[in-house]
Amino acid sequence: MKRFYSLAAMLLLVLFSASAQGLRHSVCIVSPEFADSERAMMADYSLYMARAGMRSASQALTAYKNEGTFGSGVVVEQGGKKYVLTNLHVIGYAEKATITFQLHEKTLRYEHCEVANIGETDLAAVALPAECEMIALPLYAGEIDEDLSIVAAGFPGLAGKPSWQLTRGSISNARVDVDARERASRIIQHTASIDPGSSGGPLLLKNAEGKYEILGINTWKAFYREGVGLAIGKEDVQAFLTTLASPKAATHPELEPLQNLSGEDWLFVFRHLPDSVQKDLRETDWHLPFDPALRTLAVRDSLVEYKGKSAKKYEASAPHVVTDLDNMNHILLLYDNYLGLNQLVGIQIGHDWLGYISTGVQIAALMAEAVNSGTQALNAGPMFGVYLGAQVPIQIGKFILAPRINQSASAGPFFNGDAFNTKVAIATDTRIGLDWRIPSKSKSSEFVIGLHYDMNWLWNSGTLAIQPLKTITGRVNLNQYLQHGVGLTLGLAW
Repeated sequence: MKRFYSLAAMLLLVLFSASAQGLRHSVCIVSPEFADSERAMMADYSLYMARAGMRSASQALTAYKNEGTFGSGVVVEQGGKKYVLTNLHVIGYAEKATITFQLHEKTLRYEHCEVANIGETDLAAVALPAECEMIALPLYAGEIDEDLSIVAAGFPGLAGKPSWQLTRGSISNARVDVDARERASRIIQHTASIDPGSSGGPLLLKNAEGKYEILGINTWKAFYREGVGLAIGKEDVQAFLTTLASPKAATHPELEPLQNLSGEDWLFVFRHLPDSVQKDLRETDWHLPFDPALRTLAVRDSLVEYKGKSAKKYEASAPHVVTDLDNMNHILLLYDNYLGLNQLVGIQIGHDWLGYISTGVQIAALMAEAVNSGTQALNAGPMFGVYLGAQVPIQIGKFILAPRINQSASAGPFFNGDAFNTKVAIATDTRIGLDWRIPSKSKSSEFVIGLHYDMNWLWNSGTLAIQPLKTITGRVNLNQYLQHGVGLTLGLAW
């Protein structure tokens, strides 16, 4: 008797394995096809939408721009034609996709398959070529009740590549109460394991004849809960399939306004909208990740057209104070000429805090022509110190113009040129200037070119009374001098 049960169990396992293997003829990998220009646009907007606080949309664009993006799909038939049914968020903005069937004995790949239609729910259909002989699965016709045994099939990622996965579970909630934003009439909650890359794969039930039927399309996973997968129900799938009779009934939003506007310029428009509008745009749910960017332009147009706002406010070429700079490190080379032989050459190494405040250390060589005992000599010495600065970054076209003020304090040994006597010097410099910050092609760094006026106060025990170095006071062999001149700044920020 035990042997009979053992043989029966083995037979069931073999049948299940054979049936599961057959699913590979119906379940596939879906890879959207994007041109390089489209990926570049996604990368551009991903950066600036993140700076605008739209992080989830930014992350979605980052996923699309990467080579090898994929999801899952299942073969269905409608009107005598075969399609791959998948999620819209798998396809994204692609007009074509590559469909791959990983069979045990071989791999079949169909490239440049047209996206036949996209839905109001998170569904999309990709047309298969006429010669494709893969097996279409039917929709389940019965009632969906809790505790139904189900199977989830798909190709979630493993080590960055799609990997076949078949998991079993049960229906834990036949109709989840979801917000209207999901746009689906039924969301099914189940316990079969799904993972990133399972999106678009089918949620299946095996009928009395041992054949699989589609209950829904796996779309979401609740990562904050154990064993919660969510699928768009068969009712929405059926409604979507009927739209395939009139392809492209629902099309992607027109992206031309964004194609003609860089992400940086779009961010300028966003930053000039009222704060309350910015907050609403960040928090509004989106269907596809470019939706918030398109809504931003629509709001701008409505403000300009209907509320009498000046259109110049939204022109990216108009000068404006930059409010979203990142922290950056910098190395700056300084040269100051105090209107004569007195000069300073130095280097500043520091940090820009959100583009407004600069702090760091300064190392400089100060040279001053001096009169000692009636003879001319050159006093010189290294000066070590710190500095604190403030600036106002103003965007002008692609460049940033930064009026700034910088205060440094330094000290070091000062060598008397004619007798090589060592003195101690203390100096403070107040620099007022203007920097041009020119972004590199990668926009990960900036070149800095600037001009400034420098007023230098120097305390030293030597005698340096020669113009333009002017003696202010002398007390207890410590003389105070004032010198001023112009300088140049060259550097790099990253």
